[in-house]
Amino acid sequence: MDVLTPEQVADRLAAVHGDGAVGAPSKTPRRWATTTAVVDNLVGFIRNPAERWYLGYPEIDLATRGIGKGEVLLVVGRSHTGKSQVLLNGIVTNLINDPSAHVVIFAMDEPRELVVMKLFCLLQGKSATEVEEAIKGGDKTILAEFRAAAASELSRVAVVDDSLPLSAMTEVMDEAREWWGCNPSFCMLDYLELLPGGDSDATGVTSKAQAVKRWAKSQRVPIGLVHQAGRGAGQPGIAAGIHAGRYGGEHEAIFVLEVYRKKDRYDLSDWEKQYHANSVNLNLCKNKRTARLLDQIYYLDPECGHVHPYWEELVPDSG
Repeated sequence: MDVLTPEQVADRLAAVHGDGAVGAPSKTPRRWATTTAVVDNLVGFIRNPAERWYLGYPEIDLATRGIGKGEVLLVVGRSHTGKSQVLLNGIVTNLINDPSAHVVIFAMDEPRELVVMKLFCLLQGKSATEVEEAIKGGDKTILAEFRAAAASELSRVAVVDDSLPLSAMTEVMDEAREWWGCNPSFCMLDYLELLPGGDSDATGVTSKAQAVKRWAKSQRVPIGLVHQAGRGAGQPGIAAGIHAGRYGGEHEAIFVLEVYRKKDRYDLSDWEKQYHANSVNLNLCKNKRTARLLDQIYYLDPECGHVHPYWEELVPDSG
């Protein structure tokens, strides 16, 4: 039997292991290795707050330090508690205060015209009924304001009301980048259960949430994902916390923001019923950024849908 030389042994080992495998030197680092690029991204996140997405609620923004690129904010709560409205408020706040803000909204739950109406009402501080009646009556002022908004703030919003798989959403994001010439600042998905593919049971919803998490990382855009809570998610009007979702999804999010209305409780006094008639609670029950949690009461304007601090003059007369 022929004896192999040390050089022949080395050649055969290299052929078996391949470049970069155990037993052979790697010429290039693997894609999951911690490189200077990863460190640079971390430093950039800390030093550049402008690259993060803020909702416009001071207490929430201070606690989260903003939503970073590729991160998922899960907004969860029962039906008709204001989950979508909370995100739309944040979108309008950014459109007004940041001319570079560009947003893509995947509105699977309602037609795009209704989403645009909500955004316009938030911009103008008017109710949808007021705007609709003015348009019906041919009010030139309202029509001029609508067209002005379409040419300014709303020109930086893309609203898609088709129920698209994530692969098609990627195409939309690419088209938006080409259209605007920049990366979208934020993306809203409304809502998780309506994403096509898979079932709406525990397994299906969890797999959809996992897919959104992977998609968010590939897009490198902050994601606001609306998630419907089921009837079993605690008692109405009382915080259910991190497990408020119907079937989960909280594990895939960096932040979980529960939205609930204390007016739904059954044990309120007459004064409490008045106080909470238009209140909304934002419960930051998961925060991997700073681990700071909070449950804050805000005021939801019944006319235009504006969510803002509960100012003293709005408190019902205690006398």
